[in-house]
Amino acid sequence: MIDLVAQELAQTSPELLPLISLFAALVLFAVCGVALFVIDVREHRLPNALTGTLAIGATALLLTSTLTASSDSLLHGRAIPTLVGAMAYCMAMFILHVVTRAGIGMGDVKLAAGLGLYTGFLGIDALIAGFVLAFLIGGVQAVFLVLFRGASKSTRIAFGPAMLVGCLLILLM
Repeated sequence: MIDLVAQELAQTSPELLPLISLFAALVLFAVCGVALFVIDVREHRLPNALTGTLAIGATALLLTSTLTASSDSLLHGRAIPTLVGAMAYCMAMFILHVVTRAGIGMGDVKLAAGLGLYTGFLGIDALIAGFVLAFLIGGVQAVFLVLFRGASKSTRIAFGPAMLVGCLLILLM
């Protein structure tokens, strides 16, 4: 997304409202993301107030960004992929929640809706990459905990941080 912002700014006359909305969405991601990361690591929970704020705020800001952009803007036409991204990521995580018998918590499912908005805004490839990265990062985290912290099969691992880092990496690309 950083690349997208840079390209949009490089245009001869970038539009202000779409860029401000996109920047605000990134700030929202940073603020909510840091808080969710810290809380999940410490308490193994993702509060509804923060996952909801992320999802509702990102919906409003990202849709404002794409819907107010002119037809020749790189930000134009991203509303459907943004919404599909939220639904797809959320549904995939809900299915995993059911299949793993709550191995994936409902907080992770709700977080997926917000993260899917951001990755979906960038397109289907970014959505899939963010999803895959979350599991790769979570796997590395699990191996680390087993090897260096004595974690066992029953050890609870906070998955929200892996999801957030996966999404952040996609946004930075």
